[in-house]
Amino acid sequence: MNMSRTLIAAAVAVASFSAAAGDLSIGATTFLNFPAYKDADVQVYPLPLIKYEGDHFYVDGIEAGTFLFKNENQKVKLGLGWMPQYFDASKSDDAQINRLDDRKSTLAADFSYELEGKFGKVTLGITADLLGESDGYLVHGGYSYTWLINRTAVTPSVGFMWADSKFNDYYYGISAAESRRSGLAAYKADSSISPVLGLNVAHRIDANWTVFGSTYMKFLSSEVKDSPMTEGKSAAWTVGAGVMYHFD
Repeated sequence: MNMSRTLIAAAVAVASFSAAAGDLSIGATTFLNFPAYKDADVQVYPLPLIKYEGDHFYVDGIEAGTFLFKNENQKVKLGLGWMPQYFDASKSDDAQINRLDDRKSTLAADFSYELEGKFGKVTLGITADLLGESDGYLVHGGYSYTWLINRTAVTPSVGFMWADSKFNDYYYGISAAESRRSGLAAYKADSSISPVLGLNVAHRIDANWTVFGSTYMKFLSSEVKDSPMTEGKSAAWTVGAGVMYHFD
């Protein structure tokens, strides 16, 4: 799933809640992804972070790009970023899963629209695999609202993620060759839609330093749960924490 990428972007935005446009923030974070794959190890992502927003260009966590349109409360963005989802067959404790092919992370293009006001923030976007790993794409949307409590920002969010059949089949399908090699049933995944929930909390220590924590839950579709690669879990989780330094 695109959980880590979405969570990182949301966490960086919340961690920079009091930074002015044009300011530069840098930091570091570690995210833990609890994947849906059967008997799989927790995936750990230690990452540097950069947050910058100018009039024409932006850097947002693990994505950078340009504004096609921008005004006081609307943005249309086109960016490039890392899509961190992957599957390492050797990291599962299941002997049959070990015989499957790996699934790789990829470089992705993201086209998105944001509308932000006193009511909160609404986002809608499409993400496409650029390296031909899955040749798939995702459609994602969400709503979030930030409460400011002194120097603390609390941002719950709700949204959805639609994955096309190519994306799902690459990450959760089992080919005939893999079936013969592993003994697992062949499986072809179709497109799916999944609800997502998130919570980000950031605390401004002083004028320069902010710490943050984030969690993100994706309810798994039947296309994912029915795959022999997974354990039939109802949801997958990503959690993380980090620190940001804001330059004056």
